[in-house]
Parts: sequence; C-alpha cells; structure tokens
Amino acid sequence: MARKLIEEYKKWGLEVNIAKTECMTVGGPQENIVLEDGSVIKNCDKYKYLGLKITNDGKLDEGIKDRIMQGRRATSMLNGVLWDQGISKTNKKNIYNTVVKSIITYGSEVWQLKSRTENMLLATEMDYWRRSAGKSKREQITNNRVREIMRAEHTIVDDIRTKQLIWFGHVQRMPDHRIPKQILLWTPRGRNKRGRPGGRRVWIKN
Repeated sequence: MARKLIEEYKKWGLEVNIAKTECMTVGGPQENIVLEDGSVIKNCDKYKYLGLKITNDGKLDEGIKDRIMQGRRATSMLNGVLWDQGISKTNKKNIYNTVVKSIITYGSEVWQLKSRTENMLLATEMDYWRRSAGKSKREQITNNRVREIMRAEHTIVDDIRTKQLIWFGHVQRMPDHRIPKQILLWTPRGRNKRGRPGGRRVWIKN
C-alpha cells in the first residue's frame, strides 16, 4: 500500500519525504515499513493530525488532555486581562468563547467524555471564570456563585454535548455511501457469548 501510494504521488509530481514520514498501527503489531528500495518508514506510537493527538491504543485521552492544557496556557496568558475589573464581564465572556473555549473544544464532536475528563474540563473552565470574577479560591466562594456573577449559564461539558448532537444529526443526514455514516452504523463482527443474554428478568403473574 505504501509503495502504491508513493507511485501515485509521483504521477502528480509529488515526492514523499521518507525521512519525515512515520506510520502507526491501531490495535495491532507495531512494525516499521520496509520499502523495496530498502528505505524505512518508522513506526510511531502517537502523532498529531489536524490539531489532535492520536495514539496507537485508539483512544483520544491524550489528545483531550493536550487540548485542556492548551486552554490552561491561554488562560494564563490572559491573566492580566481577566483580573482587570475595568474590563466588562461581557467582554471577558466573549474572550472565553472566541479564544479559550474554541481552543479546548476543537474536534470535541468525536470525544468520549468520561467522568474524569468532564471534571478536568469543568476545573479548567472554572479557573477562567474565577479570575474573570476577581474571586480567588481562598475566598471560598462556590462555583455556582461564581457562575452567577459571570452569568455563565452553560458549562463547557454542556456545550460539547450540544456539538456532538449537532454532528450526530449531520452524519445521520449523510447518504449511506459516506464513510462517516458507515462507521457510525458499523457493527463489529464476532461470536456471541453462549447462554441467555444478560439482563433483568421480569415475571408476569396471570
């Protein structure tokens, strides 16, 4: 496959830089690709594609953590602006939506939200709101009160779930031959376990 890909590129005047090319296998043996001319495409365990880290275990946990860290760095860079009470809360909310939230939630339509991930997202968001409201953790003001001050009705987790529902509807409306829809509706093949399917029994008395 690699050889055919390189040959097809050459037809269009493109050349693959083997030294900068890497390969990764998800859920299989991790091996280098040796081409017919002896050149080697090295195997890697993770790489970044369209701004998202992908790892060879098929999970996005590391990519999500990377997004959260980028959001925290953006918040730190805006620290002077956020603590400035001369800047309106409306402008701080606009900065959050256009800068910080956009950085964190990029590609979140396909995230698997675990409870630990949700807690990290909410903590990162609350750090921004506390600085914007001028309230430190030492003041022991509840998160709900900080949200009231900043008039932040929806959490970042709510926004991500909304984006996922929008994407789900978009994929559902695609023609059946589109790959995203085929992947969404795909059912893994395999043998069912022996015995009665698990679940709660319901007894009906006549």
